[in-house]
Amino acid sequence: MAVVVIAGRTNVGKSTLFNRLIGRRKAITEKLDGVTRDAVKGLVSYDETVFTLYDTCGVFEKTNDPMLEAMRERAFKTFQKADLILFVVDGRSGITSDDEYVADQLRKTGKKVILVINKAENMSLIESNLSEFLRLGFEDYVFVSAQHGKSTDELLDKIAKFLKENNCTSEKVDQESLPSIAIVGKPNVGKSSLFNALVGEDRATVTPIPGTTRDPIDEVAEIGGKKYIFVDTAGMRRKSRIERKTVERFSVSRTIDAIESADVVLLVMDATEGITHQDKRIADLILSNGRAMICVMNKFDLSQVSKRQYEEIFHSQMPFANFCRIVFTSAVKKVGLKQLIEAIDEAYESYSKKIPQNQLSKLVSQLSLLAPNLSKGELRIYSVRQVKAKPPKFVVQVNKKEQATETVSRTLQRLIRETVYPFCGSPIILIFKGRENR
Repeated sequence: MAVVVIAGRTNVGKSTLFNRLIGRRKAITEKLDGVTRDAVKGLVSYDETVFTLYDTCGVFEKTNDPMLEAMRERAFKTFQKADLILFVVDGRSGITSDDEYVADQLRKTGKKVILVINKAENMSLIESNLSEFLRLGFEDYVFVSAQHGKSTDELLDKIAKFLKENNCTSEKVDQESLPSIAIVGKPNVGKSSLFNALVGEDRATVTPIPGTTRDPIDEVAEIGGKKYIFVDTAGMRRKSRIERKTVERFSVSRTIDAIESADVVLLVMDATEGITHQDKRIADLILSNGRAMICVMNKFDLSQVSKRQYEEIFHSQMPFANFCRIVFTSAVKKVGLKQLIEAIDEAYESYSKKIPQNQLSKLVSQLSLLAPNLSKGELRIYSVRQVKAKPPKFVVQVNKKEQATETVSRTLQRLIRETVYPFCGSPIILIFKGRENR
């Protein structure tokens, strides 16, 4: 399998870029020298290209610390494994002697290097210093903001193109990893009871006291011949109600990490309370992170509202999640678990789905009939191409990117779900690119 390595001095955003490209917060990101010691690796799948991505420690030109010397040697060994190296520099602070040292070491490897100018939020500042960055001697470069996700798709396009042209691609992703299912919600909605019911043992402590669960707890469970990783998390109250620098704030941060690391998220709500404002906020957080979601109405045995009424309320109050299933459970009585597992399997399949190109091309050819309003203005849609799964991401080629409004995006998402594949439980991400980006 192709190997891509991230290199650079300390604190230029290597680990942030690593997490952004693999789609999970795996590498620790702190503003301290030497946080990353060993090379951390993850798998990236983009535009039919699969590669192993390595994050390496920051490289110092000079040090008398035996630990830093050992880390530097480990990084150099990792560089030798690479088919392609991403050399990350800090676009705000400019070039340092350590950057020049790293550049010299990378040239000695003889490997292909893409210069990644990170923290490029202020483009006028970056462009004024461009000659300084190019003095490092690498002609292939890209501006990104790893923290905000700016232009990371452009970087992935460059990576995929190079690996394909040099026959470094792999056709299939390793399927050994298990689906990760995070269980989230407000305090005291029954998350830990549901977790225990799913894994088949009293793994998580259950009390009526809010905040009983602090750290995420994970367990592998086999259900119906399939294995899953279930993760129980701390309850999420409104941010304004949580004091700063407390255990609860740390626990909520860990819950957000669990959401970002999950494939499918179970949003557990209390049927005796109905859908609250905080439930909606958590749902928006889940979907904005690109995770598949199932809405679990727990404690339904204690509710006086019918399933049909709840479904009507759900679609009325959470229209942005109308592609997600709502499942009714009683974790204490172990009711509704079979339906919940079926919904998890369906959501995970949608989240992992790759659509054949001929189906997307057929949709484009029928747009004038399916959505005549789209062709009334100046916008023209030339193609739709899926470049990623988990979550499903599509690149839409148009004549004028500025004409691709939110209404256009919602309409195209609806047509994909109605005519190509429903993607039940999974969000769809559309990236519009103008003709000038071809």
